[in-house]
Amino acid sequence: MLHCAKVKMGQALMKKKKKKNKENEVKIEITGEYFSRNGAILLEKQIALSQGQDVGSGQLKIFSAGDMEKATNCFNPDLIVGRVLTTVYKGTVDGRIVATKVPVNLKPTPEIIDHFLREASTGMVMNHNNVVKLYGCCLETCLPILIYEFLPNGSLFQCLHDDSAFGRSLKWGDRLRVATDVSYALSYLHNGLPKPLVHRDVRSRNVLLDQSFCAKLSNFGLSVAITPGEKPQRCTVEGKRGYIDPEYVETQEVTDKCDVYSFGVLMLELLTGRQPDMMAKTGLDLVNMFVSAVGKNRMMEMIAKEVLEQGSWNEIERFALLALRCVAKKGLERPTMVEVVTELWLIQDVEIKI
Repeated sequence: MLHCAKVKMGQALMKKKKKKNKENEVKIEITGEYFSRNGAILLEKQIALSQGQDVGSGQLKIFSAGDMEKATNCFNPDLIVGRVLTTVYKGTVDGRIVATKVPVNLKPTPEIIDHFLREASTGMVMNHNNVVKLYGCCLETCLPILIYEFLPNGSLFQCLHDDSAFGRSLKWGDRLRVATDVSYALSYLHNGLPKPLVHRDVRSRNVLLDQSFCAKLSNFGLSVAITPGEKPQRCTVEGKRGYIDPEYVETQEVTDKCDVYSFGVLMLELLTGRQPDMMAKTGLDLVNMFVSAVGKNRMMEMIAKEVLEQGSWNEIERFALLALRCVAKKGLERPTMVEVVTELWLIQDVEIKI
């Protein structure tokens, strides 16, 4: 009887284990048709962004679906390091540690396909130290799989807000440098490419940190190419509540000043340690709250304790005033990202590198 009970128990555990593995199993549909379609769209987007110029960090490597299974140990759930729109696996490709973004359980609508191929095409034309490097992609799957460099210190959001992960480990000097790094990335997008790009989703979750806590901008699936001097194109409002430019919400016109506003919110997040998106869910707005505090001469009450303890008041005040210029109600009243970079270097009393 005892032996039978053990056998039944073992069979039950095996069934449970099989069920669990089946739930975690990632099914990737592969056809040559997907490769042809995705490749054609990707090439078209890349040509449009590069304007026929030879730009970017080099030839984009195309990986097979088999390569992706090998890199992620058959999409092992133990290798998952993030989940938002995609499931991100820490893997190894060509002897290098990478972050593999795999679209899982997403309906392959034209909009979603465009999102991923737009991200891939922007990665192909960009080459900047403060932009996450795209190593390659897999086009055999219905939704492309993207392979990026792996940044070990996670996102800025985690460092600022996730006590279980990093516990607000960023010192004031690090916050200044992170802001400067992101401003460099945005200045590059707006001025350093054949066709300027507006990111449209600048926020702490899309800023990743390397081993030295240097910041790199990521996630370009919502980016839009613009043509300076022409009437701004109208696009459906995209981005995260709490960071979105209210003028963009009103006009639906995409300009580089949309990013400037979002960057200003990011600066306030670094300064106060508060979460703009979580505040927005409760009907609060970090920008309005900060502006109100400044008007009542109570700005110091908004500043994070660690910032007050570590930064000089001159640095903090100049940083706050720059952030307020970035979140001005009208885009024309906001600085350019080149001006933001310059001011951030002046605040740190460091030789300007532009």
